[in-house]
Amino acid sequence: MIRNRQWFVRVLAAVMLACAAGTVVQGEDKKEQPEKKSGSVVGLLTAKGPAWLEVKADGEQKARRYVANWVGGAPQDGGGPDKEMVKTIKELTLGNRVRLEWKFDERPRVVKVEVVTDKTDKKGTVAGKLTAKEKNWIEVKADGEEKARRYFFHQGGSKELHEAIKETAVGSRVRIEWMFLERPRILKMEVIKPADTDR
Repeated sequence: MIRNRQWFVRVLAAVMLACAAGTVVQGEDKKEQPEKKSGSVVGLLTAKGPAWLEVKADGEQKARRYVANWVGGAPQDGGGPDKEMVKTIKELTLGNRVRLEWKFDERPRVVKVEVVTDKTDKKGTVAGKLTAKEKNWIEVKADGEEKARRYFFHQGGSKELHEAIKETAVGSRVRIEWMFLERPRILKMEVIKPADTDR
């Protein structure tokens, strides 16, 4: 009887140890992946302060805040936000489309920012690849840009424009005329090179 009890206790202890080990392994599997340390985004400048700005990147639901780098040590030692970046942020206009390079150092920090499209530019022309289309908009990845940009129809769009877009396959190289009215809007589109339909 005693031997049976000792055997039972040993088996029970082994099972409990195995379960505990399994729990630790599962916990390790659930650890979050390390956050990305740097990158670049293209999007709309939605807000700014003396030493920060917020950019709503293409395809994102919400804007993200990026702060200027802190330089010069502690405040009592003369440290503070990077003066050059503070000056750059001050000169930016809300509503502009910007390209921003960032790094993660305690929080997202802006390394470089430049204006891609000034909202004061009410009209323009771009050439690039048609990457998507829907009932009320198209997306074009313009030459030199990292991501496609969405263009909405102006006042519903003309019949000719709708027909042209309907007949143009995604992947085609196009040239579009656009205007800025609350958001980028497509006025006209022409196909430079049709998509390769053989693939």
